[in-house]
Amino acid sequence: MSRSVPEEGSWSPRAGARRLHYRLWRPPAVCAVLAVVHGFGEHGGRYDPVARELAERGICVAVPDLPGHGTSEGAPGDLGSLSECVADLRALVRDAVLPRCGRTEYAVFGHSFGGLMAILWALERPADLCRLAVQSPLLEVGFRIPRWKTAAAQLLGRAAPQVPLSMGIDPDWLSGDPDVVRAYRADPLVHGRMSARTYQALLRARTLAQAQARLVRAPVLLLLGEADRIISLRAARSWFERLQAPRALRVFAEARHELHHEPVREEVIRLLADWTLGRMTPEQGSDAT
Repeated sequence: MSRSVPEEGSWSPRAGARRLHYRLWRPPAVCAVLAVVHGFGEHGGRYDPVARELAERGICVAVPDLPGHGTSEGAPGDLGSLSECVADLRALVRDAVLPRCGRTEYAVFGHSFGGLMAILWALERPADLCRLAVQSPLLEVGFRIPRWKTAAAQLLGRAAPQVPLSMGIDPDWLSGDPDVVRAYRADPLVHGRMSARTYQALLRARTLAQAQARLVRAPVLLLLGEADRIISLRAARSWFERLQAPRALRVFAEARHELHHEPVREEVIRLLADWTLGRMTPEQGSDAT
């Protein structure tokens, strides 16, 4: 039986770094470790139902709050250097999570912006990263951004890089479940702001992710929803086609951005568990749903 209430802690990867709050769902017998990178503007607590179900399958699930998110330190929506942030997440898993789980390797699951961060993580090619799962990755947005907002971000990126900008995302795009949307709107730890410098870093990161896709070494599972209005499915598929690592793709008809909050959630969790535990080969995972 898994723990229904996660262990919680805070950890700083180095002197002067922002402390990261994290949750750890640790089953009595750990078969694998999965690090989850949540989406922008949300926090790790929103993954509690998914983490509990994965823990029941023997997977130790670690979900840090990104800097400026949840209860981690930092200004809301301001990550600073994305490569530094990825390095801090990796150090947290390596030094604070793996020793407590008795394992020497881990898988990473990233959703939306977290999917982009997970790709950057894999591009470092750490030897202890065994598998990568990416859901609805933010490699390009799927909605129109007004030109004035892009121009303002460029200007503020130079003059006032930490000034927050509205992301302009309609919560109804996340899921077709009204209870999920209602909870998202009412969640005091959710915000819709992104600093100008983080936006500029995001643009550079997604260009890098596309250009260096062939360098990803870990096997990749990509999960997409055909009704996703937040990310560009075309950009996600383009990245997938550039991969040279073993890969699997699942596309869910009529599913929106947060697949784990859609009617397909049970299938998504099963796929994620099988992928993390090494029970599914790329060939077995590539049938579109």
